[in-house]
Amino acid sequence: MSPGAGGPAGCLPVAIEVMTAYTDSADDPGFFWQSVQRVMADGAGRSNPAEAMAELVLGLSALCGITLDDLAERSGPETGPREVLAAIRRAYVTDPAT
Repeated sequence: MSPGAGGPAGCLPVAIEVMTAYTDSADDPGFFWQSVQRVMADGAGRSNPAEAMAELVLGLSALCGITLDDLAERSGPETGPREVLAAIRRAYVTDPAT
């Protein structure tokens, strides 16, 4: 993450990197963990580690919102973010796969 990039757009590259590692780690779960550790180490090495962590959280949050909007749009005009969230809740919280 480049210091001073600012705002959600400046935070998105690292968030996308972490989530891409997550999606690519099905065959190698350690890959995701290594990516997270590297991102955290990079942030800890910055002059303001707390700011780096806040940017990561903001980036992940912004990415979640963007993804949710995109999923709702692809689902059709009658399906909005609330319906997508409800489906996610049903699939992963209420009735998690065992």
